[in-house]
Amino acid sequence: MLLTTGGFISSIGDYLYNIGIVISLYSVTKSIGAVTLMWLSRAVLRIPVQYLAGIITDSCNKKRIIVLTNLISVAIAFLFIFLTKETLWIAYILAFLLQSLNDIDVSSETALLPELVPKEELSYANSVFSVLESVSIFLSPAIAGIIYKVYDSNILFKINALSFLIAGILFNFIKYSCKKSIEPKSKFELIKSGKEGYSILSKYTDVKNLFILVSVYALLGRFYETYKVAVADVLLKINADGIIYFDYALAIGGLLVPLIIKALSKYKQLNVFIMTSLLISLGYIVFGYSNSFVITFISLIVLGTTFSIQGIYSKTIIQKNIPQEYIGRVFSFYKILLTAFAILGLVIANPLYNTVGIGNAFLIIVIISIVLCIKQLIKKDKKLTITQDKSA
Repeated sequence: MLLTTGGFISSIGDYLYNIGIVISLYSVTKSIGAVTLMWLSRAVLRIPVQYLAGIITDSCNKKRIIVLTNLISVAIAFLFIFLTKETLWIAYILAFLLQSLNDIDVSSETALLPELVPKEELSYANSVFSVLESVSIFLSPAIAGIIYKVYDSNILFKINALSFLIAGILFNFIKYSCKKSIEPKSKFELIKSGKEGYSILSKYTDVKNLFILVSVYALLGRFYETYKVAVADVLLKINADGIIYFDYALAIGGLLVPLIIKALSKYKQLNVFIMTSLLISLGYIVFGYSNSFVITFISLIVLGTTFSIQGIYSKTIIQKNIPQEYIGRVFSFYKILLTAFAILGLVIANPLYNTVGIGNAFLIIVIISIVLCIKQLIKKDKKLTITQDKSA
């Protein structure tokens, strides 16, 4: 309860901060390029931090990590109120520091959860996190819009700082006994420890297959973020600010997840992940080609549900299959893959948009994703057949 409540409060602050920093950067520079540079620089710089996040998670007290990262974030979040045109460069540094602390925090929270709840309850526990995140997405744009109109973007940064403080205090009350596992003492041991954590993947087929699939969907996710303004403005003709309806549709879909997770609990987790991924692929095709607002809105509700289920099962598969002492490093590798393919998506999205258009750009990557999903299903069926033959 403490972990989910603290995470929920912190996530609302994060969404308000993301809205506030975009507004502030654009207001100060009047340049979309300044906003793009911030997101791109954050993505590139995250990779080494995510590597270290896994090692820190596996070697230190996880509760202490999430308390400290949130409390340190209070001061950094508050410094954004001093942003001016002359101090713009400081905003990029602060954004990077805040993102780095968040990566360490998320890695530690993910690794801590299996120590707080039984394994059979992990998928449902992750679904609680997911639905609260959907509530955050649903509430944050309206809250941010009202507060910004009445005050200014600085109040959003102050609320974010306060959310970190409240989350840090709540996390401090979690009853947790630290199980220390590794103690890297030098830069060479850091490299060795990281490689040891990532090599564990070769022993767990389900997790390895999961990593292959999430890479492609991370790329598709960046396509969605890049193209959604054009879909609203060009395809649906509801103007660029119509993307706020997209966020609400995704949030509505996410709210349905806990009920669905209970129904899916009897099926093999990787199979659910693959079938959900196939539905996401089909949803992207509809999103990329539809000229109807109603059809697009419905497809986004479905995508919101399937996004959440895919995210829940990816975390649960890692938490259930990977030994506790390696979860931090394996999860950090998972995040590194997502970040790397998101960067690739940023690089190729615009050229594809200019050459083949939105729908065809989605279709090219969707075909790859469907082939990979079907390949994994066939591989699993063959493996099951072989096992049954040996048993006979």
